[in-house]
Amino acid sequence: MDAKFLKSLADSPAWKILKSQIIRNDSYHRFSPKLGSYDLVEVLVDKEGAPLFFKKNSKDVDCVSIFTRPDLGKRITGQWTCEDLLERRVSLGASDEVDLKTMMLGELVNSLKNYSNSISIKVNPISILIEGEAEPFLFCEQVLFAPLFDSFTQKLLLTEPEDAKALMGINPEDQKRFGIKMVFYMLTSRGLPEERGPRELVLKDKIEELAFIAPRTPIAQGSGSFLAVLLNLENEIEERAFIRDYPMFDDHSDLIFVTSSLKLYNGALEEIHFNGDKIDTIFTPLISWQANSRREKLYLR
Repeated sequence: MDAKFLKSLADSPAWKILKSQIIRNDSYHRFSPKLGSYDLVEVLVDKEGAPLFFKKNSKDVDCVSIFTRPDLGKRITGQWTCEDLLERRVSLGASDEVDLKTMMLGELVNSLKNYSNSISIKVNPISILIEGEAEPFLFCEQVLFAPLFDSFTQKLLLTEPEDAKALMGINPEDQKRFGIKMVFYMLTSRGLPEERGPRELVLKDKIEELAFIAPRTPIAQGSGSFLAVLLNLENEIEERAFIRDYPMFDDHSDLIFVTSSLKLYNGALEEIHFNGDKIDTIFTPLISWQANSRREKLYLR
C-alpha cells in the first residue's frame, strides 16, 4: 500500500491522489453511513467559523474535512500507521486542537461554490504516516466534490470555466423559473492530442475521472436535478464512450449527456427527445423524463 500510494503521487492530478487515499481495506471499521445532501455533518472550521482547507503533507491535496461524528475530529490531530488504523488503535474523542461546526452537507457544498475551483471534501479523514515520509497524509472514508459557481455563465461547474461558453445559451432566470438544478461537466477537444494512441489514453483517463467524480457530487433537489455532461469532441464514437450509467450521489439526481450533434442521452444511451427551439421545450421534457423514470423505479421495487 505504501509504495503504491507514493508512486501514485508523481505527476498525478488531484482526483487520482484523492482516489488513492480512500480506505478500502475490509478490516477497517467505517464510521460513515451513506451520506445524502440533507444529512448533518461536522465541518472542520477556522476561528471565524469558515470551512478550513487543511493538509499535513505538501504533496497532499488541500481539502475541506467533514466528520459524521464529533468524536472523529481527533483523528487528524496526531499521526498513526496503517497497522494502527486496521487494528483500531486510533484515538477517538473531543480535541481542543480542532473546531467543528454542525452543518447540513448540501448547505456546506453550496457555501463552497464561490471559490476559484471546485472543492474536494474528505469524509472522516485520518492522519496516516507513510514509511519514507516526514509528514502524514490525510486518508479518508470517502471523497466528495463541491462545484464552483462561474460568475460569467452563472452556472455550477465541475470543470474549467474556459470550456463553459456554450452554457451562455441557458438563461439563469429561465433555470430559476423552472426550479431545475444542474451541475455541468464540460469535455472538449481543447488540449487533447491529435495522434490516435496518446488521444485514446487521455480520453480513457477522462472517463475514469468522470466515473470517480459523478457519484461523489451532491446536487440540490429541484423540479429536476441533473449532472449534465457536455461532450464536444466532434467525434461520435469518442463521445459515446463516455455515456455510461454511472451511479449518482443523491437519489433525486440523474446523469445526462449532450453530444456535439446536440442529442440528449441518459446513462443507458437512451435518447431523451426534445425541441431545441426554446428553453421551455428543453427543460419540460427533461423534467418529465426524470419524473417518469422515478415512477418506473418505484413500480419495479
